[in-house]
Amino acid sequence: MLNKKIKIISVYINEIMFNNFFNLNSNLLRYEILGIDNRKKNLGLPKIYNNIISEYIDSDMWLFFVHEDFEIKGTLEHIHTLEKNAVYGTFGVRMEPGESPISFGHHTCSNKDGSNAVEAGLPIISTQPVQTIDCQSILLHTSFLRKHSELRFDENLNFDLYAEDLCLNASCRLGLAIYVFPLQFQHYSHGKITERYHKGLAYLENKYPNHALPGSCSFVGGKYAELEKIFKYDIQASK
Repeated sequence: MLNKKIKIISVYINEIMFNNFFNLNSNLLRYEILGIDNRKKNLGLPKIYNNIISEYIDSDMWLFFVHEDFEIKGTLEHIHTLEKNAVYGTFGVRMEPGESPISFGHHTCSNKDGSNAVEAGLPIISTQPVQTIDCQSILLHTSFLRKHSELRFDENLNFDLYAEDLCLNASCRLGLAIYVFPLQFQHYSHGKITERYHKGLAYLENKYPNHALPGSCSFVGGKYAELEKIFKYDIQASK
């Protein structure tokens, strides 16, 4: 029987990868999958995600936004046990005062073809509070989104940092909780730091001048320099 309380949304440009990881994934046979072909329009993911939220906002369901290169290798049934009033991801970062960032949500990260696979994130058996989640997967409940109409994706961002922006907005402005929940998965992308990413960092510096949080690849927010005194990522938070 189809589980209509969880809708999996994946925007793709690689149809083969999307079919393999979603339509042909035996772990997802019970769930509704919404695949959005973005090859022609090449719209930014925040715009597409906001359109999906608007379409389903009056429903009672979890919206699970995942990248096309995200292979789910386990059940999603425990999602129904989660509290609805929070932002969730499957990989995220937390930084205790005076300490280095710690990533949570153990998974395999590899190239698109599965090569150069490495293990990332600390394993968790229950939800773990974090400060930011990675863009690879974002889980939100429609009742939560109805309650917080100001919690939407920033359409000034296209393909980078929209999850970090969501978390800055949620925690620093709205006082909302952010968690990583346990899931078996593999992410077929080591990610790339491009000029677009640095432009996004500059945008978040201006948008959140009095805040900064640790992200997956860099600190984000206007006060990033204060955190860089404690820890430096492989890239500088701003150029």
